[in-house]
Amino acid sequence: MDKTSVLIYAVYMCSYFAFMIGVGFYHARRMTTVDEYLIAGWKVGFWKIAGTTVATWCGAAVFIGYVGMGFTSGVTGFFFWVLPGAVFSIVFVVGFARVLRRLQRYTIADAFALRFGKSMAVVPALFQILIYAIPVLALQFIGMGTIFKTFFGFSLQTGILIGFALIFVYTYMGGMPSTITTDAIQTVILFVGIFLLLVFSFDYAGGAEHIMEITPSKFWHPLGGQSFSKFITLALTVGSFYMVWQCTWQRVYAAKSESVAVRGLTFGFAVAILASSFSFLIGIMARGYLPLETAPDMVFTTAISTTFHPLIGGLIAMGLAAALMSGGDSFIMMGSASITRDIYQQYFNPEASAEKMLKIARISVVFMSLVALVIALYGKGIIPMYLMIVKTCGAATLFPFFALMFWKGATRKGIVAGMITGAVVNVVWYLAGNPWVMEAIPAYLSCLVVMVVVSLLTEHAPDEQVKAAYFEALETDEALIADAAAGRMRGLTQPDAV
Repeated sequence: MDKTSVLIYAVYMCSYFAFMIGVGFYHARRMTTVDEYLIAGWKVGFWKIAGTTVATWCGAAVFIGYVGMGFTSGVTGFFFWVLPGAVFSIVFVVGFARVLRRLQRYTIADAFALRFGKSMAVVPALFQILIYAIPVLALQFIGMGTIFKTFFGFSLQTGILIGFALIFVYTYMGGMPSTITTDAIQTVILFVGIFLLLVFSFDYAGGAEHIMEITPSKFWHPLGGQSFSKFITLALTVGSFYMVWQCTWQRVYAAKSESVAVRGLTFGFAVAILASSFSFLIGIMARGYLPLETAPDMVFTTAISTTFHPLIGGLIAMGLAAALMSGGDSFIMMGSASITRDIYQQYFNPEASAEKMLKIARISVVFMSLVALVIALYGKGIIPMYLMIVKTCGAATLFPFFALMFWKGATRKGIVAGMITGAVVNVVWYLAGNPWVMEAIPAYLSCLVVMVVVSLLTEHAPDEQVKAAYFEALETDEALIADAAAGRMRGLTQPDAV
């Protein structure tokens, strides 16, 4: 690009980044408790819940990854990835959000700890932190790197470092309130940006007739030449993961009421489906004006920089940056909540003060960001990495979640054994090339079988609540403390036995 174009892009980006950091600074000055920092005080309204849902869903995978998939294989990815994920997410929200919101927890692991005892928290917490949050955060840094590489000529590594610094600073300062506020704003920016790219791509590619002429017919087929059995197995294994996606759980907890959680998340996922469909269409249209050998992960940014006037391209690029930053801050807070609540407080310092917890939450933000940065600098490919992450987390936690909700016979040892088995089998199956049975089905089934068998062979731990959470309300920490205090008072006021 010429110097004028680079300057225009720089003005857009610098203005936007300065605004984001300003929001972080605003919330940092008002941050007083760890509840506010990690879960926004359980008081977020409808529009912010909807906005943060869209922004978190539409990260690097949706824009960079899905546009690349549309460019190379058409609409197949929409039916294999987007619809299963969104449908399972909406089923989760409608079916379980009200039950979970009553618990006022912080994380998935927090809910498991409430049902199966405090020592249960570490296994799901490690899955959420190490297998999901950190690698997916790294993908957002890679996406930011492609922006700075394409528009400003930096190396990918330098772009990743800049992206890391920007996302880290405002997230560290403002925590979850900053994340949710900026996500709501970023949702508008990213949706306008991708809509403009859709419209201009349609025109630049030569209109509907030319697009249909140059696009292979299989690109418009929902299965893209794949067998129906492969579609079902991938849809089930990928889609079901979104029932145990901690980003959704945290927004359920953060909502100010059960009704807001259900309505805000459902509306947000509906908008996310629309935005994701635009990504695939943009990828298909880009075949009309980009070299077919363009790398899939570079299609989105290359389309912007080579096709549009900088005044328009800068706005679209800002939308892409908004998507990546909104995903990045959400995944940082997801991991930070697990480290602070599920590991530090549960295992190392149950009596930690509010000030200490807030300090640990900020330290965990630093840890999450730095580890993800290292992965980003050496990672390869957005979609392949994301697929492996999703299937492993889903295989390890889906059936244990159902047990938490519906089966009071599940024991802590059974849940832990099932989680570990599901994760290990999925990794081994993947490394073996998915022999005999497609995708992650063996991992899901092995988790279920081991969980049931071990639960039937073991006793409940003394600190378990032997309840099916969907049918019987779990006692929260606050309720248990109140009951204990009431019991002590009754003991003090009863007359001595004769």
